[in-house]
Amino acid sequence: MRKAIFIFIAIIMVAVGIGWIDACSKVKTDKDMFKRNLTYADMYEYKDSTYDFVIRYPSFFSEQPNDAGHARFCYCDQWATVVIEGYTLSSQGKSVKEASDSLAQCLHATMQKHGEDYFILSGPQYEHESPIEGYSYYSKFVHNGKFWFVYTMVYPDRYQDELTRLFNEIDHWQIWKRPHLQLKQGVTQSFLV
Repeated sequence: MRKAIFIFIAIIMVAVGIGWIDACSKVKTDKDMFKRNLTYADMYEYKDSTYDFVIRYPSFFSEQPNDAGHARFCYCDQWATVVIEGYTLSSQGKSVKEASDSLAQCLHATMQKHGEDYFILSGPQYEHESPIEGYSYYSKFVHNGKFWFVYTMVYPDRYQDELTRLFNEIDHWQIWKRPHLQLKQGVTQSFLV
């Protein structure tokens, strides 16, 4: 009887050891590591001293040099660069529809969403009228007074599924109100219409 209990305990210990070694030996991809960091990261707030708008960004993003009315935060590694920016544009008296149509053409937008005082544009990222292969942008423009307040993200297309938390931040962003979104791990969002 004692031998049977000892053998049973030994088999359990060997199985647990094999399971632990197997779990530790799996190679994590750069996307897996980014998603894990983003899932558990605190969200810091940046408040612009000139226009008082507030944007949130993950704690592991680095702050870039900022000008008045413009903030930039970046995640850069050897595989990908993700940039979050907040800035202002003159509204030039344009309505939501007029501004959306004008900027959609300039920014080569492939997706547009409209609200009462905002619009969202998304599409391939361009620089100097040339597309940056494998990168896209997602931007929300909120109208207030004489300005459009903009919260935008430029990201690698292959990281799109890992960026759900940031897409939600942008979708629910209001210039001065700061909703604190809580996403459950594994929740996904389709943002392209």
